[in-house]
This record gives sequence, C-alpha cells and structure tokens, in this order.
Amino acid sequence: MVFVYILSLFVKFATNIFKGFKKMARHSLKKYFYSSILLISLVFVLALDCVAQLPPEVNTPLENSLYQGSTEEITAFITQRQEQISNIIINIDKNVVIETDKNIENSATAVKDLFLGLSLQYKSLLKELSRTTATGLNKPSVSGPPYDIEGFDKIISFQRQTSLQLADSSKKFSLLQSRLTSLKESAIGQLSEYAKLLKTDFGKHLILYEKYGKLLTLQGEYALLQIKKPKLEVQLANLHENKKFAAAWVKEAFAELKITPEDIKKAQKLRAERQTLFKEATDATSAEYQDLNRRVLIYEAQLNEALSKLEASAAENTPEREEATIEKERIELILDALKLRIHLINQKRLNCEIKTLKSNFRLQWLNNYELEGEKNRLSDFIKKWSQETDKLTRKQEATTTSISEVTLARATLTQKLVNILNKKTAAETSQLRKTLDSLARQADKVNENIDKLIMALSENDQALKNAKREIEQILDLTRFTISLSERIRTWSALNLAGLHDHALNILYYPLFSIGTSTVNLLIILKVFFLLFLGIFFLRLLRHKIAVLLEKKVGMSRGAINSITTLGYYASLIIGVLIILSTAGLDLSQLSIILGALGVGIGFGLQTITNNFISGIILLTEQTVKVGDLVNLESGLVGEVKKLAIRATVVRTAEGEDIIVPNSEFISGRVNTWTYGDDWRRLDIPFGVSYDSDPDEIVQLAEAAAREVAITREDFMHPLRIFFEGFGDNSLDFSIRVWCRMTNLKAPSGLKSDYYFALFRKFKDAGVTIPFPQRDLHLQSASPELAEKLHALVAPEKQTPGDRIGNELSK
Repeated sequence: MVFVYILSLFVKFATNIFKGFKKMARHSLKKYFYSSILLISLVFVLALDCVAQLPPEVNTPLENSLYQGSTEEITAFITQRQEQISNIIINIDKNVVIETDKNIENSATAVKDLFLGLSLQYKSLLKELSRTTATGLNKPSVSGPPYDIEGFDKIISFQRQTSLQLADSSKKFSLLQSRLTSLKESAIGQLSEYAKLLKTDFGKHLILYEKYGKLLTLQGEYALLQIKKPKLEVQLANLHENKKFAAAWVKEAFAELKITPEDIKKAQKLRAERQTLFKEATDATSAEYQDLNRRVLIYEAQLNEALSKLEASAAENTPEREEATIEKERIELILDALKLRIHLINQKRLNCEIKTLKSNFRLQWLNNYELEGEKNRLSDFIKKWSQETDKLTRKQEATTTSISEVTLARATLTQKLVNILNKKTAAETSQLRKTLDSLARQADKVNENIDKLIMALSENDQALKNAKREIEQILDLTRFTISLSERIRTWSALNLAGLHDHALNILYYPLFSIGTSTVNLLIILKVFFLLFLGIFFLRLLRHKIAVLLEKKVGMSRGAINSITTLGYYASLIIGVLIILSTAGLDLSQLSIILGALGVGIGFGLQTITNNFISGIILLTEQTVKVGDLVNLESGLVGEVKKLAIRATVVRTAEGEDIIVPNSEFISGRVNTWTYGDDWRRLDIPFGVSYDSDPDEIVQLAEAAAREVAITREDFMHPLRIFFEGFGDNSLDFSIRVWCRMTNLKAPSGLKSDYYFALFRKFKDAGVTIPFPQRDLHLQSASPELAEKLHALVAPEKQTPGDRIGNELSK
C-alpha cells in the first residue's frame, strides 16, 4: 500500500513539473525551474527507498538449524525464516514496477508462488517435529498356551503384516537415503549458480529471488527428510524386533496348537463351499467358453479371407482395398475382444481354484497335525504340498508374464485407436467416417476388456503369492515336527526326483545322427565309460600275460612285447566295435567313417599311417625287439626300451630316451648287435716298442683279456692275439675277444676295460709303450747352419775350446 501511495505522489509531481516547464517557457522564471528540479530529486530518492532490496547472501548449501537442535530452537528459526519470506514477497511486488526486462523466464507471480509454497513447506516441518514415532503393529490379543486355531491365525496374520510393513519401511528408508544424497548435490549446484548470479546480474531481481527460493526449497526438503530419518530408523528397529518376536511366537503357537473336531468341521464346510463355488463358476462359464471358442474359429476363417483379398489387391490403390483393410482391422479387433473374454473366464476359474486349493490345504493340515505315530503321512503331506507350491510358482510366473503381455497389447491398441481416429478425420466420405467410427467404438470395447483383464490378473497374482506364502509357512513349521532322517528323505524325494527328470531329459536329448542312429549324451558317456573300462582291463591283462610268458614260458622280452602289443591293439579294435554296438550305433554305417578316414589319411595322415604300419611290421617280424642294441642310419646308438605301435623308445649311453618313429626302422638301415644272438667280437688294437719280445707280448695280452669280466670264450669264440705288423713307431698287435651283449647298458666303453688291463700288465712287465718319433735327414745345409745344429744336437761331443769359441762367435 505504501508503494502505491508513493507511486501516486510521483505521478502528481511529474504533472506539476510538466506544468512548471510550460510556465517557465512563457515567463522564463528561474524560480519555477529550480523548484521543479528539487521536486524531481525528492521523488527519485523516495522511489529508490521503495525499490526492493537484493536477496541475502548464502554461505552454506544446507541449513543445519532447520533440523538440528531442540524443538524450540528449530521452531524459532523456522518462524524467523517465515518472516523473511513475507518480506521477500513484498520486495517482489516492488520489483514488478521497476523491472523492464521482457525476456525473464519466470514471472513475478510464479516466484511469489515459489515462496508461498516454501511457507507451506515450513509448516510441514513444524508438523513433522510434533509428530511421534510410529511404533508399528499392535500385538493381537490371543489366549494361550494352548492356542486355538483362531488365535493361531491371528498370530500368523500379525507375522505376515509385520514382514510386509518391514519390507515397506526398508524400501522407504533406502529411498530416503538416496533422496538425501540427491538433494545435497542439487543444493550445492544451486548455491553455486545463486552466488555467481548475485555477483554479476544486479538488474535481474526476479531471477535472483527465483534462485534463492529454489535453494531454500531444497534446504527445506532436506531438513524434512532429516527429521523423518531418525524416526524411520526407530521404526525399523521396532519392526525388526517385532519380526523376531512374531517368528518365535508362531513357533510356540504351532507347537502348543490345539485342534478340535469343531475346527476340522469348519474346515470341511469351508472346503465344500469353495468346491461348490468352483463348480458353479465352471458350469456357468462353460457354455460361454465354448461359444467364444467357436466364434474365434469363425472369425479366424473370416480373417484369412480378408487377408487373401488384400493379397489379391496388393498392387491396387482403390476404395475396395481401403474397405478390405478396414474389414481386416475390424475382424482383428473382434478376435482380440473374444480372446480377452476367454482369458477373463480363465482368470475367474483360476481365482476360484486358488481359494479351493487353500481350503483343501487347510483341511489336510488340520487332519495331519496331531499324527504323532504316523510320521510317514506327515512326510507325504509335506512332499505333496511342496509340489503344489512349485505349481503355484509356475502359475504366478505365467500370470506375471501375462500382465506384461496384456500391458503391451494395450499400448498397441491405443496406437491403433489413434490411427483410426486420424483416418476418420481425414475421411472424404460420410460412409467411411461411419465405418471408422464403428471401428473406434470396437477398439474402445477391447480397451475396456483389457483393463478388466489386467485387474483380474493382478488380483490372481497377489492371491497366488499369498497362497504360496501361507502354504510354505505351514510346511516349514511342520518339517520341524518330524525327525531329521524323515526331513532328509522328504527333501531328497522332492529335489532329487526333479533332478532325475532333468538329468534324463539332458541325457536323452538328441545331439546328431550317424546314418539311421541318433547320438545323444547318454550314448557318448556310455561309450567313453566302456572304453575307459576296457582299456584299463586290457592293460592289466597285458601286464599279467607278459609276466606269465616271461616266468613260465621263458620267452625273451622282445617276443613278449610283440605278442602283448599286437594282442592289445587287436583286442582294443574289437572292443571298440563291441562298445559301439552295445551303445546302440549301427555298425553298418562304419563304412562312411572309414571312407572319411581314408580321405583324411590320403591328405594329412600319411606320416602317422606310415609309422603305424611300420609298427605292425616290427611287431610281427620281430626284426627289432625290446632289449636289442641298435645303431641307426642317423647315428643313434642305444638299447630299445619300448616298441609301440607308432614309435620306439631308444635309450642312449648317456641315459637319454629318444622317441624314434617306426618308419626309420623300416625305411633305413639298422645295425643291431643282438638280432641272431648276443655274441659280439671286439677288436682292441695296441702297440709296443721295438725292444719288446712279441711272444711275451702275446702272453701278456691274453692274460689281460681274460682278466676283463665281460670276456667270453669257447671253441666257437676263441680269444686271439694277432701281430698286425711293424708300425712307424711300434710293433702293432690286436686282441680279438668275444663278449655277450645281454644285460649290458651300452656298447660304448667296452674297450676301455681291456686297455686298463693291458696298461697294468705292461707296466708290471716293464714293457714300453712307444710314442710317435720322427728322424730328419738333411742332405745339404750352409756351414753356419750345420755348425749351429751340431752344437744343439751333440753339445757333449764338443771340446771346451769349441764351446767357448761358439759362445764368442755369438
């Protein structure tokens, strides 16, 4: 009001000033001019005094005084804030007159509404401060123990409601925590924008007030949630305690429950009523259900005809095609309506079925509760109704899926309805508009049926959840009344039976086909198991036969290895064929496999096949056997340790096991020292000085050779000493001695024993072993060279005077 009064004064003063200027122009009076200037200054000062002040500066994004401290302190601060908001609203009214910016996003009315809403928010804060903490549900009044069935139902209901309330409060607390974090981040951002605007944009008062108001709103909401938070924490703690108490109370009431014959009669009566209702509902909807299915078949046939007409006129753009399209859409809508009605009937039946199931469970539970001597019946009861809960779970999942599908269908129908209305608006003829209007009404009816179906599905979904929860709770309590062994047996019967069915489905699932035979996982596992078992027994039998042939028959290791290896692989091939036949595979289809194998051999398995066939040749011909000492064409020398079907293992003198492909033994030259027999002659050459007696040397060499442990001699293999000839530096001899190669590690190192023995004999007998000597004959040389050589070679033949002269000549 003050602002309006001052504004009116300003208008009067401005009028007087204008009149003064006119008089001054006529009379040229300076007095009027100066008085007018004085009046203008006065009015301007008064206007400045009335201009709204800027919003105050804010230092923190969140105001702790709104939620921290005593109730009186918070109330006083909120009252102070409310007075500040009233002043701000007055200042905003002042700004309406002096504000000239036409591009401001928010009007003064919107900003005032923001602060008025903030005032209401502070009132909510004051109400929340005075509100007490919710204590949760009150415990029902129940007499006991012992407890009757009505009291037990109240306790069960109390536990269920406590659990639901706890879940709801926990969800609220989680949302509150996330909202507090979000508000804090928003307040920090809003404070940054407000401080920046406060320093730069002095002329935009309404924008400043808007930013300030939004910051205060965030602070108020944050404070309100902070006040609610400790109350919600206390409520959660109380609910947790109530949940524990309710669980213990339910167990106690179940253990002390007293079932009377009247309770069983009531349960029987309730089941009979539910069964009657279910039968009546089924009978009442049976005729309608059949009629709807019949009509669905009729309209599906009409839809096929409409689609055929559309396909016939696919290349045409005529009114007849437009009518065929509309007819197709009409039939589709009628079909949707019919199917929705069928779905609704099924949901009504499902609802009655759930109620009947619950009453049937209650009656059976009451009948089986006090069967102390018939624990098997309790186990069967638990098993049966556990299977029923699994069925309820599947029905609930199907119901949830149906809700999603129907919701999606509703969105599709809404879009179709919009298209129909758009076509109706653009229709050129009245007949087409009438047809489209009828089509739109049909779509509205379908939409109504969808809404009814969604409500029915949601109701049944909740009913299925409740029924499943009630049955599972009673079953859990009943399990503790039977012994541990019965619980384990019941659990095994429930879980392992389903696991057995799943396992059979997996094992018999067809993977691929070979000819007329279908291969599944069971056949593969059977083949691998029998193959593993057969290989194990074949190896064991191979070892036993090898020991038997070695001890009883006295066969060589090479022959034993050949026989056992060939028998092993032959038995393995026969066993594989038997296993494949036992597994159910048609062996007549092996020609296909062998043909493919032949192609593979021709392209990439030539080397492997070569080694395989070479191994068969070695095992049958026995040209090389285990224990033979061989010298291959590649220079490899060693003992054959193992002869397999693909490769042979040869151990060298250095102890290395070399795996040699069998093809090297067939395609290359092999020097074996143990093929016919194990006799091997060694040739040991040696030489003595020319001063030695040859006969004595022969005797010494024979004695040395016989001292060596590996020396063997008989009439077929005599020991011989040969005089090989006159060497450059020695008389050359050689020992021709025989040895047996059986049980020798390697041939290398055999001559060393003979040389050691020869050296000892020659040393004891004083026989000199010569070293290489060379004689140099000079036919001509200079006198100086001859003299020097003479002095170096024979200095003992020179006289003392010659030696002195030679030294002086140097």
